[in-house]
Amino acid sequence: KMMRKNITQVRRVGPYITAFKMSVGCLWTGIWRSFRTVRGTSGPPVLHESQRCSFSSRDSGDTPPPPPKPATPKNAKPCKSFVRNTTILVQQRCDIQELPVVVRKIAEDEFISFVSDKIICPPISPGDGKARNAGNTSTGQEPLEEEMEIIKKIDDCRSTKGVLTVLFNQNDANYGPNIAIRAMEKILSVESLLELKEVERSQEFERIINCIVYNAESKAILDLLEELRSYLELPRTIDMLGNELVYRCAENALTIEECCDAIEVLTQCRRPEMVEKFWSGLADKEKFITERNVHFVFAMLPYLKISRRAVLAVLERRITMLWWQMAPNATIEVLQSLVVCKLSPYRVTQSLARWLNTNIHSVSEDQLGAILEAFTNLVYSDTQIERALERYMKAKGVKVTSQNLIVTILCHCQEFRLRNGHILNGCSEFLIANHALVEPGYLRAYFYPFGALDFVPSNATKFFDTINMLVDLHFGKIPPTDVIDIMFTYLCLERFPLNFVNRIFNPYFLDVLHAKTQPERMDIVRGKLKLFDTGLTLECADYDGPLLPRDHSAKAVFHDGRIKRIVNYITSDLEELAGGAECMTKFSVLQHLPVNSLYLVDVIFHPPGLGNIFTINTMKERNINVAVLVHLPEYYDSTGTYLSGSQVMRIRHLRRLGLKVVTLRFDTLHKLKIHPKELRQYLVERIKNAQEALPALEGIAPLTRSS
Repeated sequence: KMMRKNITQVRRVGPYITAFKMSVGCLWTGIWRSFRTVRGTSGPPVLHESQRCSFSSRDSGDTPPPPPKPATPKNAKPCKSFVRNTTILVQQRCDIQELPVVVRKIAEDEFISFVSDKIICPPISPGDGKARNAGNTSTGQEPLEEEMEIIKKIDDCRSTKGVLTVLFNQNDANYGPNIAIRAMEKILSVESLLELKEVERSQEFERIINCIVYNAESKAILDLLEELRSYLELPRTIDMLGNELVYRCAENALTIEECCDAIEVLTQCRRPEMVEKFWSGLADKEKFITERNVHFVFAMLPYLKISRRAVLAVLERRITMLWWQMAPNATIEVLQSLVVCKLSPYRVTQSLARWLNTNIHSVSEDQLGAILEAFTNLVYSDTQIERALERYMKAKGVKVTSQNLIVTILCHCQEFRLRNGHILNGCSEFLIANHALVEPGYLRAYFYPFGALDFVPSNATKFFDTINMLVDLHFGKIPPTDVIDIMFTYLCLERFPLNFVNRIFNPYFLDVLHAKTQPERMDIVRGKLKLFDTGLTLECADYDGPLLPRDHSAKAVFHDGRIKRIVNYITSDLEELAGGAECMTKFSVLQHLPVNSLYLVDVIFHPPGLGNIFTINTMKERNINVAVLVHLPEYYDSTGTYLSGSQVMRIRHLRRLGLKVVTLRFDTLHKLKIHPKELRQYLVERIKNAQEALPALEGIAPLTRSS
C-alpha cells in the first residue's frame, strides 16, 4: 500500500537544492535501511528498538493514538509514536554528500523529509483543537503565585513519592512545564542512580517528561539535558528530550544558538546519531548566521563527523560576507575550531588573513599570538599575513612586551620561509633590548630561524654578542638538543663559536645529550654534531679539528625521489656536457665529508677514470671537479629568491673543498622537460655561470678523521 504511487519532492535547504525523485523501486531502496525486515521472516518490516526514535511531541507516528491533551498531563497517556531516519544525497556544485535526515509518516502512503520550514502537519480534529486552545488559555491565566507555591512544596519534599504526591494533588491548570522541570530536578537530587532507573519506568515519571516535551521552551529542555549529562543511566529520558530537539530543529523552531547548544549537549550525552541531524537546521538558517554567532557554529564542527562538510560549506559562504565585522575573539575561536578539526578551507583562511591585515593594529599581543599560532598549525600563510606582520613590527618593534609573540612570529617565518627583513630585524631588536627577560628554553626559538633563512640582521654585531652572552650564561639550562641547533645556526651564518667547542665536545655534555634525546631523533642530532665539526674544520683556521672519529658504518642516505627522477631524465645531456659517461658520477658523497644527506652531491663532473672514488687534494686540485646540485622549491624562501641557510652552507663547503658548484632549479628543469632545446640551453648557461672554488684557508687542518 505504501508504494501505491510515485512521489516527487523538491526541497531547498538554504543554498542546497535537494531533489527527491522516488519511484516504486527507489523509494523502497531509500527507506529500506530503517524498515528492514528480519531475515527469514515474512510480513511487515520489524523495527528494532535501536532503529526507533521515540517522540512525545507533535508527531503522529505510524499508528496515531487518540490526540492527547498536552495541558492536562495527569490524564495524558504516553504517546507511543516513532520517527524514522534515512539518508539523502545533497549536491552543491560538484560536491555530493550522503547526509542523515528525519523521516516522518504523515499519511497512509506518504513520507516526508524534514529539511525545510514547510512542514505538512496532520489534520487536527475540531474537538482536539478546542481542547488544546482551552488548555493554553488556562495555562496563560494561571497565577504566578500558585505556581511558585507548588514549586516551594516540591522543594520541601524529601523523596520521589512526596514529589509525585504534590503533582497528583494539583489541578490540571497548575501543572505547567516549569513545575514539571522543577519536579524533575528534585527527583534527580533525592534519588540514587539505581532508584532512578526504576522511577524512569513509571507512568508518573513519563507524564512529567511528556509535560516538559509538549510545553517547555527549547532553552529549558537544553538546560535539563545539560543537567542529565551526569545521569547517562537514564537513556529513555535523554532520548525523549533529545528527539524533541531534533524534531524542533526539523521544524525550524530552533535558533542558531539553540542548534549549537543542542549539538554540544547531545554530544556530551553520547548521542552522536542525533547530533548529525542538526545540519539541516543550520543550513536552513544560513541567513541568520552573523558575525555575533558564526564562531559558535564553527565551534560545533569538531562534534560533527558525517555532516561536517555540509555545515562547513555553509560557513564558507557566510564568512566571506562577515569577516570584516568579526571581533578578535571570534576570529580566534574560528581558527582554533579549524585546528581541532585539522581543516584548512581556503576561503575561510583567506578571509581571516584579510581580517588580520585589516585589524592588525587593533588586536592585543596575546590575540595576535593566538591567531598566528593557529595559522601556523593550519599550515597556512599568504602575503596578507606577511604584510600584517611587517606593519606590526614597523609600528611596535621594541615596544612589544610579550616574548611569546616574538617567538610565535619567528616560528611562523621559519615554517613558511618568510625572509622579510622588516620582521626579522624587528625580532632581533627585541632580543637585544629585552635579553634580560629571555628564558633559556626560548633561546633556540629566537636564533634558529635566522640560520634556517640565512638572514644576518642589520645590527649583526650586537645581535651575535647578545646570543653569545645568553648561551654562555645559560649553557647548563639550555636543553642539549637546543644547544646543538644553536651551534648549527652559528655555522649556517658563518660564525664560529670556538669558545663553546670545549663544552660541546665534553664527555659529560655528550652523555647528557644521549640521555635526554629521544631515540628517533638521535641520528639527526648526531648528524648535526658531525656537520658542526666538519664545518669548523673546513672554514675556521683556528679550529683544532676534526675532533670526532670518522664513521665507518654503512648507512642509507635519504635522497629525494624528485631529484633522482629529474637527474635520471637529463643524464644524457649531462654526460654530453661532461665529456662522456666516464666523466660523470651521480649521487655520491665525497670522502672528506661525513655521510649525510646534506653532503650528497647529485652529479659530479670529473676527469675520466675516477669512478665513484674521489681522492681530492684540497690544496692543489681546485676548480677541476664540478658539483651539480638540484635545488627543490622548498630549498628557497617564499619568494623563490634566496636559498635556505643549510643549502648555502652546503655550497660553501663544497667550494672550500676546491669544487666548482653548478646550481639547477628543479621547477625550471621540470618545466623544460618537454622542450629539449631550451633544456640544453639552460644547462649550458648554468654551467657557464658555475661558482668558482673558494681559496683554501692557510693553516687549516687536513681533512682526515681519527680512527
